[in-house]
Amino acid sequence: MASTISAQPDREQLREAFQAGFDSIDDGDGFYFGFHAFLEEHGFGLREDIPCTCSDNGDHGHQPECRWVKA
Repeated sequence: MASTISAQPDREQLREAFQAGFDSIDDGDGFYFGFHAFLEEHGFGLREDIPCTCSDNGDHGHQPECRWVKA
């Protein structure tokens, strides 16, 4: 079964997701709680079954938005 990669969050969505993560820290939750919640609310899902989607292919570690795509 072939996996296809579809739309990734754009620059503005990522900015807002990061802000949601920082706001989540201020609320007493962790960064990823708010970051993930924002992306999920905007129709993205974390896909563990696809290759790395980092701009540098994970050469310097994975970015928080790695593998978050719309299905």
